[in-house]
Amino acid sequence: MNSLKDKTIIVTGGGRGIGAAACKLLADEGANVIVTCRTTDEGLSIEKDILSRNMSAKFISHDVTEEESWQSVIEETLTLFPQIDAVVNNAGNYNFQSILDCTHQSFKSLINTSLDGCFLGLKFGTEAIRRHGKGGSIVMMSSVLAKIGAVNMSALSAAHGGVKLLAKAAACELGPEKIRINSIHPGLVDTYTDEEFKKNYPESLDSLKYEKDNIATIPFQRKASCDEIAEAIRFLVSDESVFMTGAEITIDGGLIAQ
Repeated sequence: MNSLKDKTIIVTGGGRGIGAAACKLLADEGANVIVTCRTTDEGLSIEKDILSRNMSAKFISHDVTEEESWQSVIEETLTLFPQIDAVVNNAGNYNFQSILDCTHQSFKSLINTSLDGCFLGLKFGTEAIRRHGKGGSIVMMSSVLAKIGAVNMSALSAAHGGVKLLAKAAACELGPEKIRINSIHPGLVDTYTDEEFKKNYPESLDSLKYEKDNIATIPFQRKASCDEIAEAIRFLVSDESVFMTGAEITIDGGLIAQ
């Protein structure tokens, strides 16, 4: 398929999980995919995978919390391709701690990546899309925690709730320029194996049991796959969603329908 042929799309957190799945799917649809993340070997691996299938990809090292890093990503992208059509603000952090156990520094670190990073992606993505004046799409990755409360997830809830309303405010502001801003709200997602999770988030091991205990409460009785979330991203950056902005797409197997 070529629904995204010749569109240039930046995907943050593109080295693993949902971001990696999105990069591969968007490239298969004909997009020029800019894979960004802080972990060079992961980003290069996704770039190599896409290029091996004769699709278009470029890895750029990126810290979403730094304005200078965003500026570099935008400028390098525009040396490779004539314009930027979409930005997928997927990069985020994770925390599973009680309010009393969560330090202020840990809280601020999560907000810095998951909320501030989305703000900077929105800011610099808007600036880039405005350069060609034909409109575009910015996707903000939130979660069901922007809609419901959950034990030991106060920091994530704060960040994802902020992302949801940031997207809505931006949709109102940027609508006249045909720059569409939408948010995606996954529930539990099969992003990591247990061993990968233990390696990346050793301070949050209790959440593995929490997730397993809660799968039975999901009407579909399973987690989403990264590919299923990537399909929503593909839809939102394509012309198929041309009249959608300020929308919240929930992908949770019915978790919050109850």
